[in-house]
Amino acid sequence: MNRSLLLLGVLLLPTLALAQIASPSSPTSTRGATTVTPPAAQPVPAQPPRPVQPSPPSPVQTPRPLMNPPPAAGPIRSTGPAQIAPPPTSTAPAKVYDRDGRIIPGVRPAGQNRVFDSRTGRYHDSVPQGADSKIKP
Repeated sequence: MNRSLLLLGVLLLPTLALAQIASPSSPTSTRGATTVTPPAAQPVPAQPPRPVQPSPPSPVQTPRPLMNPPPAAGPIRSTGPAQIAPPPTSTAPAKVYDRDGRIIPGVRPAGQNRVFDSRTGRYHDSVPQGADSKIKP
């Protein structure tokens, strides 16, 4: 039984390989016509021209009045470049925490990732911690 299945597989293998290698047929081979022929023009029967009659004027539809009319359009005044608003000042001093998470009194921010210890007069590196900062270990 196993030998017959193996023999059948060996015989079908070249057939399956040839089916995959065979060149595909042309994609347009199933189409009827590849060119479009315009329909024959039908002759138009001659009709006498009708006299042009003026049509009555159509009623003009006006938009509904607005509750508040738009402001009068005028020239746009230029006041120069946009002014950058300063950040809001906080009344509470920024807090600086030590390595254990306790607030250090007398220490205030001195710049980006820097704090100043007014008791010792030294600057320390810090990392941001929410709105406050923490001294780097």
